[in-house]
Amino acid sequence: MPPEADAASRGTSAQPYRHEQLGALLEVFSVWSSATFIRGLAVDAGVDLDATSIVAVTVLARDGEQRASALASRLRVGASAISKLSNRLTAHGLIEKRQDPDDSRATLVRLTPAGTAATTALTLACDAMMADLMRQWSDDDRDDFDRLLSRFRDDALAYAITVQAPTPEPTTDQKADQP
Repeated sequence: MPPEADAASRGTSAQPYRHEQLGALLEVFSVWSSATFIRGLAVDAGVDLDATSIVAVTVLARDGEQRASALASRLRVGASAISKLSNRLTAHGLIEKRQDPDDSRATLVRLTPAGTAATTALTLACDAMMADLMRQWSDDDRDDFDRLLSRFRDDALAYAITVQAPTPEPTTDQKADQP
């Protein structure tokens, strides 16, 4: 059944993208960024955390120690949310906080050995998922996909820099959270 007919049967109106690739990417992003999917992979890997915590430890594993404010920015959350999240991850023994030696007002966060073990388990689960997804693909198809996806990533990230929206003014609640 064409997507438009399927959408019509559900009472929605599908606006197909001119580029099928965009529709396919959005469908995958929608599923893979959902808390249910992220938690499902993590629980299967033996990591029982909420989706935001999973993303946070993954960012720390990939990018290393950083200011709490930088992590908040990466996760697109405010100061109070990052404070609660870092306290929760500290209580789980996954991260540790320390004062930034370059700025005593700032806090640095980094993974503990337990945090590194959790992210290693997550990485192995994601690698297994990709291997399973591509199990039927030929070596040439995998090589083509790797090459094209890397090119797409580079071009998409370069393009994203040109369309960054200005940061909105803080709301009254956000202003109250600021020192």
